[in-house]
Amino acid sequence: MANSNTTVHPNASFVIDHWRFDVQPAQSMDGIPEEVSQRWVHCQRDDTGLEGWLTLLGVGRPLREALLAEDTRPRFEPVGDGFLLILRGVNLTPGAAPDDMLSLRMLWYKGGLISLRKRPFKAIATVRERLEQSQGPLSVSALLVFIIEAINDRIGELLEASERELEILENRDSSISPQQYLSDLTQFHKQLLRLNRFIRPQMGALDRLAGESEEWLSQRDLMLLANQRDVTMRMLETIEMLLQQIQLVRDEQQQVLAERMNRNTYWLSVIAGIFLPLGFLTGLFGINVGGMPGVDDSMAFWYTCIGLAVIAVIEFFILRRLRFWQ
Repeated sequence: MANSNTTVHPNASFVIDHWRFDVQPAQSMDGIPEEVSQRWVHCQRDDTGLEGWLTLLGVGRPLREALLAEDTRPRFEPVGDGFLLILRGVNLTPGAAPDDMLSLRMLWYKGGLISLRKRPFKAIATVRERLEQSQGPLSVSALLVFIIEAINDRIGELLEASERELEILENRDSSISPQQYLSDLTQFHKQLLRLNRFIRPQMGALDRLAGESEEWLSQRDLMLLANQRDVTMRMLETIEMLLQQIQLVRDEQQQVLAERMNRNTYWLSVIAGIFLPLGFLTGLFGINVGGMPGVDDSMAFWYTCIGLAVIAVIEFFILRRLRFWQ
C-alpha cells in the first residue's frame, strides 16, 4: 500500500517496517515515507541508503551521527521539537550471548517515530506481531511505550533465568571441583556486570523521558511509561541483589578452599616435623667414610630401622601431648 506521502524507491532496503497511525487500526505501508508524522519507520542502521533519507527528512548532521554511531550507551536527549532515545535490549538470537545487549536508537521527529537497529530485536518482532493482529498500540506515543515494555519483558525473562541459574550453582553437584565452581561463578558475575553496565544508564534515560516528554506523550502513556521506569528500577535492584549474592557465595567458597589448603599445609608440616630428625639420622648414617658403626654387623640395618621407628613414635606422642594438631 502506498499514498501521496510514500515514495517507492529502488533503494528502500533500509526500511524494515513502516506503519501509519493516522488510521485505525494501524496500517503497514510499502516504500520510503516522504514525511514521518503519525508514522513508525523501523530501519536497518548499517544500510547505505539510510543516511541519505535522514538528510532528506531534514535531520541535522550531529543528530544523524548520534543515530548511526557504532558504540552508544542508553541515553535520552531532547532535540528541537522531538527527542533522541537510545536503549539496549538483550540478544535472544539463537547461539548469541544474551548479555551481549543490542542497541535500539529511536528518534521522535515531527510527530513520528524512527527506530534503528543493526541486528534483529525480539522485542520489535513482538510489536510487529501485535500490529499485524490489529492488537497493537493505537498511536505513535503508545507505540513508544509498547516498545519499551517489550524490551523490559525480554530483560525480565533473562533475569528470571539468571536467578534460576544462580540457584542451580548454589545447589551444585558435589562432583564439580571448587575451581570449576569458582570459574562458573566468575563467568556468571561477568554476565551480570555487563547487564548492569547498560541497565543503570537505561534507568536514567527512562527517568528523563518520563519527566520531560509531556508535550509528546498523552497522560495515559506517561503513566504507563512511569510504570516501565519502575520496572527498570526493580530489574536494576534484582541485578544488584544477584551480584551481592554471587559475591557472598564466592567468598564462602574461597573460605572453604583456604581452610582446605591450610589443613593440607598443616598436615604436611606435621609429617615434615616427624621426618626431619629421621632424615637427619639417615643422612648421617649414609655418609661413606671410615669408622661408621655397624658396618661389619649383619643386624645393624635392622637395629637402625627399629631405632628410627621408635624415634618416630616418640615424636608422634610428643606432638600429641603438645596438642599440635588441635
